[in-house]
Amino acid sequence: MRMLWRLIVIVGASAAAIRYRYRLMNMVLGNSMLRKFVVSRSLNVPLLRDKMMQSMFRP
Repeated sequence: MRMLWRLIVIVGASAAAIRYRYRLMNMVLGNSMLRKFVVSRSLNVPLLRDKMMQSMFRP
């Protein structure tokens, strides 16, 4: 029963996050401290870092 309840909560939270993803992004990126945290963490991911660097420094 506990496992079923967790599954329902996870599915519900995922559906809400997908539905309101742009509102959540605006809220997170609107805060300067959170924005710095998100940017620094995203630059630690090699795939995202390479894509960002290619788009910023095109030859």
